[in-house]
Amino acid sequence: MPDAAESGEAEETPPEVPKSDGADGAPPDGDDAGPDAPDEPHAPPVPEGPEAPKGGDAAPDAPTLEEQLRKEKEALEQELDDSRKAMDDLRRQNESLLSKGPITTSWVLDITVGECEFASAFAYFLEVQLEGHAEKRRTDVSLPAERPVFASSTLLLSADGDLVKEKLRVSAFLNVIDPSNPDAPTAKLLGSGLVSLEELKILENGTGSKRLVRNVSFTRSSENKELTVGRSTLVMQVKALNPEEAKSLKPHTIESALAPSLDRSLWQARPFESRLRVLVHRADALPILAESSHCVFRVAVRLLQPGGHVMHETASRSLKAVPLSGTLGEVWFNQEIIVPLPSASASPGLLVGLALEMVSGTPDGVSTDALLNLQWTPVTMPMLCPVHLYARSSSTAAAYSRPRPGLVVSITREPAHETLDALADGLSHGVEVRVHGVPAGRPLPDAVDDPLLAICPESSIGFDTRSLQIPMVTFFYDQRVELSSFLETHFAATSGLKCFLTPVASGSASSQTPQWNQFVVRCLANPAALRSLALLLFDCSRASTDPDAPLCGRLLGFASLDATALIQSGSDPMSRSFLSDLRLLEAPGASTCLELELRIWPRGGVSSSPQRPSMAPALAPSAPGAAHGSVSVALEQEAKDFRLNHELSVQLSKEFNLRAAALKRAGEEIVALRRQVQVLKNDNKSLRSQIEDEEKLAEAVQHRPPPEGLEHMSAAELAGKLQRTVEKYREEKAKGAELGRRLEDMVKEVNRVNGLERSLDELQQVHLEQNRELQRLQEEGKKLETYRQTAKTQEKVIGKLEKILENSLQEVQKAQKVQVDIERLKTENLKLRERCTGLLTKKRQDSTNDEAQELKVSLAQKDAEISRLQKLASELQAKSASGASDGRFRLQEPREGFQGPVGPSAPAAPAPVAAVSAVSPAADPVPHALSEAEQEQLAHVEAKRFEWEQRCLAAEQRLQMLQQQLTESSKKYGSDISRLEVEIAKKDARIKELEFLMRQPQS
Repeated sequence: MPDAAESGEAEETPPEVPKSDGADGAPPDGDDAGPDAPDEPHAPPVPEGPEAPKGGDAAPDAPTLEEQLRKEKEALEQELDDSRKAMDDLRRQNESLLSKGPITTSWVLDITVGECEFASAFAYFLEVQLEGHAEKRRTDVSLPAERPVFASSTLLLSADGDLVKEKLRVSAFLNVIDPSNPDAPTAKLLGSGLVSLEELKILENGTGSKRLVRNVSFTRSSENKELTVGRSTLVMQVKALNPEEAKSLKPHTIESALAPSLDRSLWQARPFESRLRVLVHRADALPILAESSHCVFRVAVRLLQPGGHVMHETASRSLKAVPLSGTLGEVWFNQEIIVPLPSASASPGLLVGLALEMVSGTPDGVSTDALLNLQWTPVTMPMLCPVHLYARSSSTAAAYSRPRPGLVVSITREPAHETLDALADGLSHGVEVRVHGVPAGRPLPDAVDDPLLAICPESSIGFDTRSLQIPMVTFFYDQRVELSSFLETHFAATSGLKCFLTPVASGSASSQTPQWNQFVVRCLANPAALRSLALLLFDCSRASTDPDAPLCGRLLGFASLDATALIQSGSDPMSRSFLSDLRLLEAPGASTCLELELRIWPRGGVSSSPQRPSMAPALAPSAPGAAHGSVSVALEQEAKDFRLNHELSVQLSKEFNLRAAALKRAGEEIVALRRQVQVLKNDNKSLRSQIEDEEKLAEAVQHRPPPEGLEHMSAAELAGKLQRTVEKYREEKAKGAELGRRLEDMVKEVNRVNGLERSLDELQQVHLEQNRELQRLQEEGKKLETYRQTAKTQEKVIGKLEKILENSLQEVQKAQKVQVDIERLKTENLKLRERCTGLLTKKRQDSTNDEAQELKVSLAQKDAEISRLQKLASELQAKSASGASDGRFRLQEPREGFQGPVGPSAPAAPAPVAAVSAVSPAADPVPHALSEAEQEQLAHVEAKRFEWEQRCLAAEQRLQMLQQQLTESSKKYGSDISRLEVEIAKKDARIKELEFLMRQPQS
């Protein structure tokens, strides 16, 4: 969890103090002055340009500034004195309250009875008592119901501070009405239960424990058995009444779920000002250096002149990075930085610089490195239109030597108060929302890690709230796009949800009551939007964060406010505290709310609120001039006065903080005393009613006349009557005991009968299930004959397939023999061709052609033999194909290597053979070398031979594939036959078993 969120406000806001113009480094708004604001303001620049005073114009203005500063200083000193006097008066009042009597810390156990449930409808009441203590407290008697509801469900028991070893006994009673005396019901103990208080621990210097919710079951003993007769839910908490005042104790307010918290600072009404609000959320992908470097990170916002001169600078806190991996880490700042903005006409070309800096300690001193630097023109941003920016490097920046960090900020440009009426639709009002958090009386059902609140000043956010997300914008700063152009494009095209964000709630761990430390959000809303001002609660933990949008977490819940009652036509703004019900998406029935304050400024400007002079002269650029020295001295004096003014403001803020702390302590004591007085009043009232009842009974006994006839009876007669009365009482008591015993026996018999009925119902249900199972098995038995016929058919089919497989294997063997012959003939043909080539060479030498003629004849014979063998192979392939067709197998011929089916009707190569055989001694009586035509014809024959070789190889592959398919088919059908035989055997055994079970009851 990141560090606690700091909204930039002090704990207690100082009163409205008018300040004169200057370039003070302190934030202009006291609400936004953080502890990390720079102590030393920047020296104001000397005015330059054509508007700067020249010559002797600066001398007459100097006395006027001194007088104004002196008056402001006197006013501040007077207000400081008034605050001290008020603080002294409050301290004296507090001491007078403490001096009235000794105050001791008393602890009480606050018990709230929740939902109760019993077996029957009676009038119940509960009694609580600490085990081993005499003090008891009980609720009122409820109406007859199975789920009783008590009007007085809150009980207080006196207790010590340490209840870890104690146990709470909770007893349940019911009122039994006697028919003879219906006005005096008798309380009967129904059952009791014990609750351990081990978890009710009080922290050191604490004023209470955490709230503990426990379920208790009421049990009673019956025949050595524990019977549960009811249950209830209890909410317990140990609280301190009237704690001693000590400086080391943290102020604590005992508050209800509906009362607003007293632990808050003053909220002064300050008008809108021309400034830039930068809410810095987090920075990631930061380098982690060694511990000895003492490396910290901060974010700085600067106002820059066109030449690069820094006019104003404000920095955030300096924090260490939390390691995420071995070399990378992240920092959660959760701080708002506020920078004053001059008017566009007073400072043309002004730039805003946002820098992420790493400050590390070195032996030579402190070094500051800028990891990220963004600059843009403030005029590119519309007024009160926030942009939630995620500045990071693109995916192409993975090859950098050092990590490229990312920064998540929310930027809003706030206008001057006099320009509010001209913004938006001309009917909108300035709205301020101060967020406190979720009160302790109505917490969230589950703890959340990083909650964030979004305020949407829109007239409607739609019906489907589950799809709502924070509109994040990703800017890749390593690409060739300037941030000013990027923002102009974004605001020109944006039309989505406009929301103002708070920082992540403060706290170092998950909590059910997140707090935002009174963070203030300023926005603009029209009257229609003020009817339903939307509040969205997000969980921005790492588990639910998108890497490209680190603040787009899951939506936890939403709430809406109706603030139309705060719209008025006067000059002063109206404010009001709200406890807005929070609708949670995952727990719609949870009673959770948000505590916040709302202020709406009227239209037409502000007349009663003090106005601050514009900062444009202080931030105006400077230029060399004749009166440079005098103006510089005047501005230095002005800076000193403003520094003093700032110190006085800080001191005044501290005084107000002390005053508010004293008010909180006084309020706490008043509430505690009221609670104690109320407890004492209740005890006194109960004791008085008890005494009055006893006195009335004594008076009734004293004034009641004795019964008639007793005065005339003797002592012996009175003793006899008393003895007979006692005997009758004993007889009636014995009869009552007998009736009670008989009633218990009857209850036992009824329970036994109920048990037998349940057993009978279970047996009937089991019998019906057995009948359904038997019917299902009979239906399956009818299908056995069909299974047998199917198995026989499959056996016949498998037999035929086996025969086809054997025939195919024989054909494959024949084809293999033919292939061997073809290979042998190929080898002989090759040898003959080699001899033919040698003879042709020899023929050219000695002009003899006898041997060549013989070789030609033998070559023609070999070609004829090849044609015959090829025809034989085609016939074998045709027979193999016909045999596969009888066995219901169809094979597809590969179409690569030849253009048609192979068979008797396929065209072979008779033409080349005839052409070769046509070469005879008669046709060529004169011996000579092979001509070009003969060589071409011989090459053609070779090509045909190669083509037939490829066809033979394809046929052999098809035969192997067919053989493999037949083998797999035979294995598959064999396994199917075995499985079916096993299934048939199981069905036969089940049929025999059922027949045996059917015959058994008859025998």
